[in-house]
Amino acid sequence: MSDEPDAPEAIERLERRVATLEDAVRRLIALQTGTNPLQIPVRPRPRREPAAEVDTTTLANPPAPVRPTRDLEEWFGQRGLLVVGVLALLAAGAFFLKYAFDRNWISPLVRSSLAIVAGAGVAAWGHERIGRGMRRYGASLIGAGAGLVYLGLWAAAGPYALVDRRVGVLLLAASTVGVTLLALHHEIEGLAIWALAGAYLAPALLPPPIPNQEAFLGYLEVVGIGTGILAYAQSWRRTFDIALFGYLLLAATGASDALRATPLGAWFIAAGALLTLHVTRRQAWPEARLFIILVAWMMLGVSFDYRPTGTDATLWLGLGAAFAITGLLWWQQLAPDPFAAPGESAEAAAERLLFLCSPFALLLVARAAGPQLLEHRPGLLPAVLGAAYLAAGWTRRTPSLFIMGFALFALACVVQWSTTVTALCWTGLMLAALAADRAAERPGARVVALGLGILVGLELLTVAVWSRHGSAPVFTDLWALALYAYIAATAVAARAWRVPATPAPWERRGAEALWVMCGAAILIGGSIQLPRFFWRQTALAGDLALSLWWLLYAGALVQLGFRLNRKDVRSAGLAVAAGAALKVVLYDLSTLEALYRVAVFFALALIALAVAYAYNRRAKT
Repeated sequence: MSDEPDAPEAIERLERRVATLEDAVRRLIALQTGTNPLQIPVRPRPRREPAAEVDTTTLANPPAPVRPTRDLEEWFGQRGLLVVGVLALLAAGAFFLKYAFDRNWISPLVRSSLAIVAGAGVAAWGHERIGRGMRRYGASLIGAGAGLVYLGLWAAAGPYALVDRRVGVLLLAASTVGVTLLALHHEIEGLAIWALAGAYLAPALLPPPIPNQEAFLGYLEVVGIGTGILAYAQSWRRTFDIALFGYLLLAATGASDALRATPLGAWFIAAGALLTLHVTRRQAWPEARLFIILVAWMMLGVSFDYRPTGTDATLWLGLGAAFAITGLLWWQQLAPDPFAAPGESAEAAAERLLFLCSPFALLLVARAAGPQLLEHRPGLLPAVLGAAYLAAGWTRRTPSLFIMGFALFALACVVQWSTTVTALCWTGLMLAALAADRAAERPGARVVALGLGILVGLELLTVAVWSRHGSAPVFTDLWALALYAYIAATAVAARAWRVPATPAPWERRGAEALWVMCGAAILIGGSIQLPRFFWRQTALAGDLALSLWWLLYAGALVQLGFRLNRKDVRSAGLAVAAGAALKVVLYDLSTLEALYRVAVFFALALIALAVAYAYNRRAKT
């Protein structure tokens, strides 16, 4: 047998104890108010009823708490008047110092000491109010007291010159530390922001007679990085944003010479960026992650844009800061894929923008610095970055990393070689991406193959063609070889195009797009090559060759359309034939001589009749 009482007996004893306590409370109330204890209503004892079934859905999804309404009078009484009182107190202290200084009432030492002592007293009283439950009121008083201390120290080190300005800055910083400790003790973010503002304003309010920018950077690093770490530990988002933005912007405005192309300045900027990357990896603060990193990149670019006088080793030491930012961001974005996150949240948008900007920002900074290693090898750095991204995308099967690797390799070709060689390089990259898709089924390879197929055609037929030398061989120069390689590569890519089981619309029609680029390269390339060859004989022969080429190409497209039973291919052939006919009628008729006219019109007639015969034969069938 167990010695423990049954549950009903235990509940009965608890009810008797509660009743005894209620009777004692009733008697105390009667003693204080002078009333009869029997007149105070007694709370009826609740009846014990069988336990009702609990709705699990209600426990899982409790109703949202109703926020109490607050009218304008209560808001103005609690907050409005509090702000007015704090500002009035600070204004009174400032006016008192100025008035006492103008009238020479008391000595400067006493004036400054009064402001400091009064501020400390107000802050102490605010601290005591917070302990009694008045958090907002006490925090405002601490802020007002800190402001009075700031005014007193500024007056002592500024207009009164009682202490050295550098000592005054240190005293202001010590006061800031005190306010920050109170903010941490009471867990009030507003106090931390107030203390941070005082710390950042101290050097501006008490500038030294001889500016020392290196010392100023050290001061900012202690205040900004230290406050940023505290804000991260307390999850204070606004404090972190103000600390890091102020850290970078005050350095840019107050110590720009120390930031210019020196390792100290570069690593100062990188310190803020690296802390931001580390903190925002654990805290969802997209505005800090995006804008602080972008500001850091802009500051690095501007600082290295001033050509330094140091050695190449000094340059690389400073560039190491830029590599550190890119390397940490690359490591953080290995997983998960920034473009794989569903939705359009601010965090996903910031991460994607950083992913796209980071490697190219590093390349721009390195270009601005201009170390000797990269002077004659501008494609080396983008190729190295491309290898890093491509290796990560290959091993982790991450499409964005894989695509970025190919994009950086393509950029390396652009900055290293001529436009024609770039077209050949891009053609090889297109085939490599297609091979990665066919052999290893790497995600993102089809995007690279199709994108490069379109880009190579545009670059080869619109940009590289203008760089051809006029006296170069027509059919055997480098541009012609690039054209032949592109035509063959697009044909191979279109034949080898792999459509997945559940394709996207662009994947379903990727082969058609490559065939279109192949056909366009044949048409435009022939329109460039044939007239170029025959124009070296006579201009009339060049015009005739162009017209004949268009007619033959139109007839071949129509015939191919009938063979493949593709209406769009036949329509393209008819469009080319219409263009050729317009050229013959509007241009060739007025410029060609008699025999050339006969030849071109005879060719037009043959092609037109052949096409018409093909259509009529198909209609009969």
